[in-house]
Amino acid sequence: MKKIIVAIILFLSVSCNSKGNFAEVKLNTVIPDGRNDSASIIRLENDWAEALINRDDQKFNQLLSDDFIYTENDKMYSRSEVLEFLMSPSETVEKAYNEDMQVRLYDKTAIVTGWLNVSGKGTEGLFKRKYRFTDIWHFINGQWQIVAAQDFLIP
Repeated sequence: MKKIIVAIILFLSVSCNSKGNFAEVKLNTVIPDGRNDSASIIRLENDWAEALINRDDQKFNQLLSDDFIYTENDKMYSRSEVLEFLMSPSETVEKAYNEDMQVRLYDKTAIVTGWLNVSGKGTEGLFKRKYRFTDIWHFINGQWQIVAAQDFLIP
């Protein structure tokens, strides 16, 4: 009984986003060591949002695979282009959080869909953006990394 309660508390703590809302998690796979990959992926997605606020270069480098590719609307960007933009001082993210995330697991690949909300200050003043996203994660060398991401900025 104690293990079940601990597991429920752990699940609830990693599936909350930074706004305190619960992300929708489809629990499809539990790997042999008992770690739930869906909950791990949700936690990593929320780590990404937190890294946007903190401009955490180490976290970005940890989460992005070497061959990462990003698509936003009609443009594609390489890993290095994304990192350069994320670390540039042209924008300061003050708030970032995910909503309505769903995880679909396929062996060593996970597809996550959801909403990313970002607000802060840029060269043109305050901004508030909402993205519909799809992230593709792959379990590489013992860790989950994002190999591709596609965002659509809601006008």
